[in-house]
Amino acid sequence: MKGPNFDIAFSIGKLHIYWYAILLALGIAVAMLFTDRRAKGRKVPKDIALDLCILALPFGILGGRLFACLSGMVTRNNFFDLSRPGLSFFGAMFFGAVAILVYLKHRKVQVGEMLDIAAPGIFAGIGISVWGDFFNRNHYGPLVQKASHKWFPLATFGSDLKIHYAAFFYEFLLCVVLIVLYYVVLRKMVQRKANRFLLMALIYCLGRFCIDAIRQDLVMVGPLAFDQICEIVVVVLCLALLLLKRAPEKIDEEEVEPSPATEGEATEKPDEASEPAAEQPEEAKEEAAVPSEPTEGDAPEEKTAEKPSPEAAEETSFSGLN
Repeated sequence: MKGPNFDIAFSIGKLHIYWYAILLALGIAVAMLFTDRRAKGRKVPKDIALDLCILALPFGILGGRLFACLSGMVTRNNFFDLSRPGLSFFGAMFFGAVAILVYLKHRKVQVGEMLDIAAPGIFAGIGISVWGDFFNRNHYGPLVQKASHKWFPLATFGSDLKIHYAAFFYEFLLCVVLIVLYYVVLRKMVQRKANRFLLMALIYCLGRFCIDAIRQDLVMVGPLAFDQICEIVVVVLCLALLLLKRAPEKIDEEEVEPSPATEGEATEKPDEASEPAAEQPEEAKEEAAVPSEPTEGDAPEEKTAEKPSPEAAEETSFSGLN
């Protein structure tokens, strides 16, 4: 393995264009296009993906820079100097998410619907942008001791030009697994759309917490890295939201009321069943009220039987009607 210096893609005069910036922009574009395609035919405004991208980008940069300053990646004097590297992933995601939530509430768009639409695109964008760390020579693990492990993409060069385990590639694989998990399992088995995104975010943070445990290039805050503290916060938040969203679902199932159509069918069926039973006695009574005509084979006594009086016939017919 050779370690050439290839973090700069090309230069325009004194302006250097870095591979990290190109792959980050590519990841954002893929996430936006992925989300826009999935939004078609869903109950969301047209071009919602482009609006969210335009809104989240400046807030994401601001949050990423602020968290980088808090973690010590960037000094206060260099806060506004964007030519110097230093963006916190969780700062960018947090500020961008807050801006998106406010916008969705203002546009009266269902948050759960939008999260479900954007979930695969978000992790596809993360998986693409994380390759920028390969060119920047960061996001790496401990030194590789075994010669059999010194192959790419299992291992890569770090900023010290020594061969380390490629932690960035493990995060890329994590994103791929999450996208496959969404289409194979979550979309079919999880009914609540917001829960699909929450489960993906939960699994991502748990996986990244393990990856960050072997990284050698993170800012430490006591025994944990700054990113690991953010991951714990996200895990707790996702678990709380998942538990809170399960309770109303159980109540709804227990307190399901029949719809008006169901009530109408239930009331119509007994009426239809009772109509023949109500008509049958009337027909029988009417047949009983009408005297049968004598036939030729009747006995002489039946032919000479006394004809009922008009008063008796009226009483019989009246009782039949009742």
